[in-house]
Amino acid sequence: MNEFSKFKKIDAHTHIGKFGNPFNIDFDVDRLAEQMDTYQIEKTILCAAGCHLNEETAEAYRQHPDKILPVVWVNPAEGQTAYDMLEHYIRDEGFVGAKLQPLFDAYTADDECVDPVAEICRKYGKPMFIHCGHPPYSLPWQIGLLAERHPDVPMVMLHMGHGHGVYIDGTIKMARKYDNLYLECSGMPMGCQIKNAYETVGSGRVMFGIDSPFHHPTVEIQRVLSCGLGDSELENVFYHNAARLMGLGGEGGQK
Repeated sequence: MNEFSKFKKIDAHTHIGKFGNPFNIDFDVDRLAEQMDTYQIEKTILCAAGCHLNEETAEAYRQHPDKILPVVWVNPAEGQTAYDMLEHYIRDEGFVGAKLQPLFDAYTADDECVDPVAEICRKYGKPMFIHCGHPPYSLPWQIGLLAERHPDVPMVMLHMGHGHGVYIDGTIKMARKYDNLYLECSGMPMGCQIKNAYETVGSGRVMFGIDSPFHHPTVEIQRVLSCGLGDSELENVFYHNAARLMGLGGEGGQK
């Protein structure tokens, strides 16, 4: 058994859709399903390519209900229309959380327009997935302020600060301060910080993700494998922590 197939996996962050300039990528549900089979990924937490494309996620979920955990890309800057859409997809279509992209949609992560999104997620017991690591909209300290206002809502800081050492450090510090913050590590280049977060934030709050189609599974898997954690700890990062957050069980990695 090679290292890539040694661990069960849940991909905590991936997209489908057509992404134009500057990405110029097209990644559909068939390619996603093939990728999941190739890399032994049991489930993917999935959203579309933008806040007006959630029906693509819904259709992917209908095609692969055993593989996909659908989340709503919501732009709270659009106000009540966005809140109503979020509630519809969670209440009526089986979606399991909300995805926020403050950088693309141009609002700060701690803006008051985000509060109704958090309240809807609290109402239905669903987590929020928030892009983290780019000024001026998605800094870890902004997400920390949001987490402080909504302590009963789990919030996943996607990319755990992304490529900047100061933001990565800030993300870890915010997660240490607020128990409702979780870390997802796709696109974050410092493998040693995965181990650091696991040991200092808590063994149950760090999780693997790919962020397809922008990152390659081989790179994201290898970064986790080489971060310095042991096998039982890697099982938590690759699988159990996301499973528990999403209500699928998962015996490892208690806080």
